[in-house]
Amino acid sequence: MSKVSKEYIKSVLKEIQDALDELKTITKFSESDFMSSRTLRFSARFSIIQIVEAASDLGIAILEKDFSETAESYREVFSKLALKGVIKSETAEEMEKIASLRNMIIHRYWRIDDRKIYRDAISGNFRERLCLLFLVPPI
Repeated sequence: MSKVSKEYIKSVLKEIQDALDELKTITKFSESDFMSSRTLRFSARFSIIQIVEAASDLGIAILEKDFSETAESYREVFSKLALKGVIKSETAEEMEKIASLRNMIIHRYWRIDDRKIYRDAISGNFRERLCLLFLVPPI
């Protein structure tokens, strides 16, 4: 049992669920509408950022309170959680990929491919993987 409060865990999972709900709303639009709408594109980007940052915040809390450890990056949060047996290594790998996407959006390491973000979201694969990672009902 983690030393992290249940209330905190619930609030973080609510943030993640809200972001997943936003992605679901976005996928109701056609790709053409999505690409022509700055609001929809920015909303999708922000949802991904919100998911990664909320999950990382929770992971940092677990690392600090349960293991007296810290992490230097979002990606490292997930790899350390896997090493500690908190999450599966496959889950860590998926979250590291999503954290890389978050970093790309934030730091613009290369041109953001909004079309790929939309296609990943509309295919359901992205949302389903995230739902499984956070044990929330699929949307």
